[in-house]
Amino acid sequence: MQQDFFIVGIGASAGALPAMIGFFQHIPEDINAAFVVIPHLMRERRSYLDEILSKHATLPVVRVVNDTPIEPGHIYLLVEGTYLTSQSRILVPQPREEGGINHAADIFLESLARDAGNCSIAIILSGGGNDGLEGAKAVNAANGRVLVQDPESSQVDGMPLSIILFDHPHKVLVPAALAKEVQEIASPRNLKSSS
Repeated sequence: MQQDFFIVGIGASAGALPAMIGFFQHIPEDINAAFVVIPHLMRERRSYLDEILSKHATLPVVRVVNDTPIEPGHIYLLVEGTYLTSQSRILVPQPREEGGINHAADIFLESLARDAGNCSIAIILSGGGNDGLEGAKAVNAANGRVLVQDPESSQVDGMPLSIILFDHPHKVLVPAALAKEVQEIASPRNLKSSS
């Protein structure tokens, strides 16, 4: 699958805000990757994650309220009341159903694996439950990379541990080191080998 940049899907829930800040503080603006952040959100309460991350990241932060082409050097955020999928490198928001368990990370990562193949990167940060596990498996099966926040650095370790126990992630690191790993993966020499 011919790709010219990597797409990083980030699953995050309870306790993940410090990890996101620590991660994006170490991402340079010239990185050849796009980032799609999939947090667990209240369905009807407006999230201000865009304003928070904008204070700490060098990349522009975009709330995805309409179909949005994915471009490198951007951070895209899931918004309240929706799920996101990646289709032909376009982020497509869909209404989130009432009730039930939130599987926003699985839904996005499974679509990312289909869309970006070996240029997909899944990162699972702090959170409870196991959302992201099935998506991480899909990314792994597509020859993408699966990275996980070190549970000892997570405020809530359920999501990271679910990946570690069941999916054999490529690396388990603290947020700043996760950022450096993404920079290494997204380097031009690795992009050529992923094409």
